[in-house]
Amino acid sequence: MKVRILKKLAVVLPLLVLLWFCRKPTVASWDVDLVLPIVNSQLNIKNFLGDSIFKPDNNGLLNLSVTRTITAVKLDSLIELPDTTIVNSFTVPAVIPATLTPGQVLTGFPVGELIFDVGNGAALKKIDIRSGILKVKFVNDLSEPLDLIYKINSASKNGQTLIILETVPPNKDTLYKSYDLAGYSLSMTGTAGVTYNTIVQTSTVIVNPAANTTTVGYGMGVKAILSYSKITPDYVEGYFGKQTIDIPLDTTRLDFLKNFEASNFMLSSASFNFRILNEFGAEFTSNLSNIKAVNSKNGSIVALTTNQLSNININRATKTGTTVFPTVKTVSLNTSNSNITGFLSNLPDKLTYQGNVKLNPLGNLAGYGDFAFYGTGIKVLADINIPLKFNADYFKLQSLANIDFSNVAQLDNMNYGEFIISASNGYPFKAQIQAYLLDDQMQVVDSLFTPGLNYLERGQIDAQNVVYLPTRSELRVAIHKTRIEKLKKSKKVKLVTYLLLPPNPPDIKIYEHYSLDVNIVAELNYNVQRK
Repeated sequence: MKVRILKKLAVVLPLLVLLWFCRKPTVASWDVDLVLPIVNSQLNIKNFLGDSIFKPDNNGLLNLSVTRTITAVKLDSLIELPDTTIVNSFTVPAVIPATLTPGQVLTGFPVGELIFDVGNGAALKKIDIRSGILKVKFVNDLSEPLDLIYKINSASKNGQTLIILETVPPNKDTLYKSYDLAGYSLSMTGTAGVTYNTIVQTSTVIVNPAANTTTVGYGMGVKAILSYSKITPDYVEGYFGKQTIDIPLDTTRLDFLKNFEASNFMLSSASFNFRILNEFGAEFTSNLSNIKAVNSKNGSIVALTTNQLSNININRATKTGTTVFPTVKTVSLNTSNSNITGFLSNLPDKLTYQGNVKLNPLGNLAGYGDFAFYGTGIKVLADINIPLKFNADYFKLQSLANIDFSNVAQLDNMNYGEFIISASNGYPFKAQIQAYLLDDQMQVVDSLFTPGLNYLERGQIDAQNVVYLPTRSELRVAIHKTRIEKLKKSKKVKLVTYLLLPPNPPDIKIYEHYSLDVNIVAELNYNVQRK
């Protein structure tokens, strides 16, 4: 909540005092009585929990409506290209020693294929690389340098094939090189275009034109050890296999009720929709379990009981170009198929869950047409809607705000005074308020309101507990020397409001037009000295 009253006290009051001390000097000294308007504000439950989460229905009844992401399965959970190392030997195909001359091209190297062990039965036909490194260790056991032209026929970027040109030093001098694969597209269908997980590579070895004539024996030449590592796909296409991806027991924060506490709180109704968005071009079956509402403030836990979250079938997404159109599966929980009212009446600030998703449960239905883009996934969202119609002994709202009077020297000239709080309560319950001043160690320095004298009477209600007329109340808070010293030590103020419901009421309804109108003035006595 934004504590408008106390923030304005911290800013407006010192400025007004300062104006009195900026007058032209005189030789007089006198006491001055001032009545200063401080705040004229309208507060409601939105100030504590945030405007954006409330929506009125057609009758003006406020509904708390929020959406939270529970969990997500990303591309790297489906497809992971393992680091792959391959040794290529580009050697002289001669049985007897041969003489090589400068510029001579060595022939006879076959087209090579590199197969990635993707796992889980996946058969990929295309990968666009977001990031990745090709590391190569070159070794030449001839006495003269060799030029290696290494072409990865399956890799292209902006229409250009990936070609590596290196001069490898002689006498087994090792040459290390790294090549950035970002932006390259890999065709994974092999030489004939009918296999999967396979790229094609060719090579040419030339005696460096600046070399000397040399004699080479069988099996001598260039060896290249290639390591493909840290490959992150930007796009993947093919068949992702049949696999089960576990969602381990985890916790997500809800937060939207972090400033709200209640006693014997029970909602009249609520709805909770699990909305599952599938941005992958593949079918899934999902299971969610062990869902519990955790109220960490009082330690209470309520397990969700329902049979609606097992074997949820999720159709594949579609795409046009790079635009993905996700499929959406909604599972609605209500009072007839779950204990959702009691579940949310626990006022959870956390939610625990676990489960799994089964990929392609019916196999390769799309004929190697599965697809996935980087950053997409399966997202499980919780759409929570709570009509503010409930029963309780009380509910408590609290907030924290910064203040700092440590450098306000004008407070030393104040003799005495008081804040006068006039309030018009348009809510159907009595309000008990208290403000705690906290030091830099978050320890309570002072409390502003006198216990027993800090109540705001509820509005006038009819037989249905609907307010038809607000009730006016007045509170006074003394400002004396001791309190001024405590104000100087204060760094934060915690405002705690208890809203007390009448005994054994029918369900209370909170309407959009309900509010608490607050007017604050300061009656102050200053000692003004002029030289």
